[in-house]
Amino acid sequence: MENRTPIPDLIRLATTTADVDTLLQMMETFCHHFSYPFDRPLRQQLIRQMLENPSLGSLWLVVDENRPVGYVVLTYGFALEFGGKTALVDELFIEEGHRGGGKGRTVLQQIQQTADELGVSVILLQTEKYNPRAKRLYESIGFVDQERSTLMWKRPN
Repeated sequence: MENRTPIPDLIRLATTTADVDTLLQMMETFCHHFSYPFDRPLRQQLIRQMLENPSLGSLWLVVDENRPVGYVVLTYGFALEFGGKTALVDELFIEEGHRGGGKGRTVLQQIQQTADELGVSVILLQTEKYNPRAKRLYESIGFVDQERSTLMWKRPN
């Protein structure tokens, strides 16, 4: 029998107006870090949509001594290939001063443990090709690069 050490809770669901403000601040930092566009009103609207309709996904705050230091966003889909409901780790962010100490690993382990409760058959994530450190982390906890597909996208007309 495997002896598993319990993982201390590092994430909690975002549910309050204060959580929305905290998420927006960290999302802006995340987007600037990766040079992604950041549209505050749009992000605020999307967060509210997710909070009002949990079937779209869930927003989690990463906390250290009850202080938010990051966030993770799961969005939900459905795929025959993967046996039903899927969760995409849409964004994972941990503040600079809290990186490198295992928080990212613990957050993803907690998300994996929560998958059954969420009714999720598979957790998907993507990482930038220029971020081998993140890829190594994901692979070290069991995520697999299928190397058979490329994520492509197009906005509807």
